[in-house]
Amino acid sequence: MGHHIGGSALFSGIRAAPRPPELDRDRSVSVDSRKRGKSISRAEFRALPDGQEPVLNGSTLTPSDLQSQLPTLSLVVPTRNEADNVEELVRRVERAMPHLPMEIIFVDDSTDGTPGAIEALHGRYRPEIVLVHRPLEQRGDGLGGAVVRGLQMARGAWVCVMDADLQHPPELLPRMLEATESGSVDLVVASRYCGGGDSGAFGHLRATVSQGSTHVARVMFPNRLRTVTDPMSGFFLIRQGMVDLESLRPCGFKILLEIIGRTPGLRTAEVPFQFGTRHAGESKASLREGLRYLQLLLNLRFGNGVLRMARFGLVGISGLLVNAVVLAFTTEVLGIFYLLSAVIATQGSTLWNFGLSEAWVFGQAHSPRGRPRRLALFLIMNNAAFGLRAPMIVILTATLGFHYLTSNLISLVALLVFRYGVADHIIWASAQRATGVELTDSAVVRMPVSVE
Repeated sequence: MGHHIGGSALFSGIRAAPRPPELDRDRSVSVDSRKRGKSISRAEFRALPDGQEPVLNGSTLTPSDLQSQLPTLSLVVPTRNEADNVEELVRRVERAMPHLPMEIIFVDDSTDGTPGAIEALHGRYRPEIVLVHRPLEQRGDGLGGAVVRGLQMARGAWVCVMDADLQHPPELLPRMLEATESGSVDLVVASRYCGGGDSGAFGHLRATVSQGSTHVARVMFPNRLRTVTDPMSGFFLIRQGMVDLESLRPCGFKILLEIIGRTPGLRTAEVPFQFGTRHAGESKASLREGLRYLQLLLNLRFGNGVLRMARFGLVGISGLLVNAVVLAFTTEVLGIFYLLSAVIATQGSTLWNFGLSEAWVFGQAHSPRGRPRRLALFLIMNNAAFGLRAPMIVILTATLGFHYLTSNLISLVALLVFRYGVADHIIWASAQRATGVELTDSAVVRMPVSVE
């Protein structure tokens, strides 16, 4: 059941007294050197592998000790070239909630000085600052993937996702947290379209596109979005543990729709907000992100497998033309026997299909196999399939009297499902298995709390 939180009631229920000074010192949790061999920040104990016990000042931390270390709120802020915005964001967040234990997790995909700007905040503000700088090869899932990475790192009882450009006003955070006090809410959405909300900072074209995209989503998911007026919002608060992060398949920056679509039973509330003016930098909205959004809608509605097979089929259709052209050329022009020509044509169409499959069908794959190995497997698959096709071609041509081009076409179509199954489950298998975000290769910097 959704709720609209309006009015100007003051937030009071989640305010906490300042932490004791000893918790604000730069302390570390050390791990048995036989197991890890290094010290980590006290805030990183949550990521320790199973069987490793965190130790503080020589004593093993109990579950209650660990719980006392946790912030009430985790802010997840994806950044891409936001160097001029991050400090103003942190300053306004601290001013909005000066006594709430919190951490701010910046997941950064920048190519400018944003990481340095974030690191420069160390020791200057009360919230603990966490920097996760993703390498280039991990950025293919866009802003949504950055958000999922931040959700994996978050330790707070509640996690808020917001942009770094200050179009999402930090001053709204107390009211969003207030909406959770009843205990009957799992997700609070800051909405531009419920009573009192406004997207006025948008230009006319962008506002029209945004509202149109919202209506399309609500039409496609009338039940899930019955109580959500702004599924395109990038500003929301969610209860820790409510989302199965392994089920998410982020694509682009509309992660809220992904979360709602893949998490049945979320109890939602909305808080109206007025979309602000970007503090600095450039908008990340683009035609590419719009296409990603359409892909997300289709994936959520029909499933990845159906759409992937449809794309594989379209690639296969284009490959049929390539195969037919090569087959006709080698047979009619070069005078090669049609069955041998079919072998040659299979190699040509295989290379064509592989290139398109890499770029379009399985483009989000994070396969442990390198491209040369995938190509080799693809060639093996198609030539093995030709071993099944060859008798079909001979029977259709020599026995039933079909033209060799027609026989070739029938054999290719007949084995489409087989070829897709091998490609989907073997060659690019990890694209479907790896639905989470890798935690091993990014640079993670946790900066201890310091209050001046």
